[in-house]
Amino acid sequence: MQLEEQASLESRIRSLEARITRLSSLMEVSALINSTLDLEEVLGHVMEKAQSVMHAEASSVMLINPETDRLECKLALGEVGEQVAQVLHLEKGQGVAGWVWAQDQPLLVQDVARDPRFFRQIDQQSGFRTRSILAAPLRVKDRIIGVAEVINRTDGEQFDDLDLELFIAFCRHVALAIENARMHQMALQQSRMQQQLDSAKIIQQSFMPQILPGGPGVNFELAARNLQAIAVGGDFYDAMELDGGRVGLLIGDVSGKGVPAALYMARLMSDVRFLAQRSRDPGELLRDLNEGLCERSRNGLFVTMQVLIIDVEHGTASLANAGHLPVLHCSPSRGQKHWLNNSLGIPLGILKGQPYDTLRVQLAPGDFLLLCTDGIVEARDAAGRSFRMPDIDGTLAGRGGATALLESLINQVMEHVQHVSQHDDITALVFHWKGSGQEKRAGKDD
Repeated sequence: MQLEEQASLESRIRSLEARITRLSSLMEVSALINSTLDLEEVLGHVMEKAQSVMHAEASSVMLINPETDRLECKLALGEVGEQVAQVLHLEKGQGVAGWVWAQDQPLLVQDVARDPRFFRQIDQQSGFRTRSILAAPLRVKDRIIGVAEVINRTDGEQFDDLDLELFIAFCRHVALAIENARMHQMALQQSRMQQQLDSAKIIQQSFMPQILPGGPGVNFELAARNLQAIAVGGDFYDAMELDGGRVGLLIGDVSGKGVPAALYMARLMSDVRFLAQRSRDPGELLRDLNEGLCERSRNGLFVTMQVLIIDVEHGTASLANAGHLPVLHCSPSRGQKHWLNNSLGIPLGILKGQPYDTLRVQLAPGDFLLLCTDGIVEARDAAGRSFRMPDIDGTLAGRGGATALLESLINQVMEHVQHVSQHDDITALVFHWKGSGQEKRAGKDD
């Protein structure tokens, strides 16, 4: 009797020692999780430890792909691990792992030959023989992100409830490791994206004029504003003094966002400044620009643009449009405001050989020309209502200089959107022609 009691005591001691050993392995797993934030590396370390502690021949981690709504093998360890990882893809409810996913509960299968849930195709393709499986869901908070499995005890025995209890604890660590690694990857991606956005903003701002043409003693005034959104857009503007007493104005919007759009815009503005010095016709300038963009376009980007060339001595404005918003012409002396709906050519960089017509307008002293991008007319309030084109007319009803009118416009847009985040760049350019001075001299002679 004493021998039986002693044997029973020794058995309980061995069982407790085994539990202590296994629990200590969980502490080691916690250290492994904190050792690296690389998903594949930490999964490899954790599952190797799980496989060792569970005395298993093989193990695998399958994660749910939300796009395909399937379990896809992220890691498979064991004799045929690489082969299994390539073919192990399960629908919800398919196989033991699919059942665990669908039912959201762990599963112990002591003999797969007697369980209809077992998916035999993997064994048939790999040549591996599965006898017993432990499977448990990988859960982060209240959602399942995947399923982990260990397969076949190395001692030939079947997995038991104690094994399942330990493996469930392991899976909590596996899920935590996956979530930490994913959060780290997201943080890195966001950091890289922010760096790209910052670079794009620097590129954009460096190519837009820091000082506008004009100043004391000239008969025109210019004002411009570019308010960049959180997500960098492709808005740009330029104002150039040309020979023959002319001023060149342009405004546009490159499709796309980020560094590619910013670099495209930078090269584009260099081309425009070169072509503007030798062309006296905006339509001709757009045609030449379009040919060059079409020849070297490789990434599907294109640009809308409005170009004006103004003879500031005589007040004649020539303009051409490549798929951009029309120019608003405001003439206080005539009591008129209207949009210059010149013939719209298609955006630049899409199709070679496109015509771009030129419209010519005679300005009266005191006239204004407003150029803007769709960030203004599509600015939305909390209810989703856009700032309408007619609203712009109202901002130019009074008299004042270019700067005053531009500020009035921007303020009205900001009042419309209130505290809603800006989703697109807001860019506007205002030209004010004061007159040639001949009108004043004529008035004195009279």
